[in-house]
Amino acid sequence: MPPFDPLPLHLPATRFKVELPVIYTMSRSSEDFLSSLHGLVGEQIKTLLLSDDPRDIKMGIDAGLKFLKDNSITATVDNSAPIAQIKDLLPTKDELEALMHMTTD
Repeated sequence: MPPFDPLPLHLPATRFKVELPVIYTMSRSSEDFLSSLHGLVGEQIKTLLLSDDPRDIKMGIDAGLKFLKDNSITATVDNSAPIAQIKDLLPTKDELEALMHMTTD
């Protein structure tokens, strides 16, 4: 029995140039630096929300919602006047039921 040849195919050698990234060892960022970075992101979102361009406002809303979600920030109606104002604009359960039973005559 002939000896086992793990590579029975004899293909021409191909050379590849592989560039490996240089890895720098960095120390951990300070709390002050991370806090300032967090603040800058919040300021950029605020700038988008206050823009006159509706596309910027939409981007600001999207970024703001993600920012809040990523940071596990929530608010209750009791602690947020803007949310309470939105709640006041919504119909009550009784008003919704009355609307659902309305028919066009």
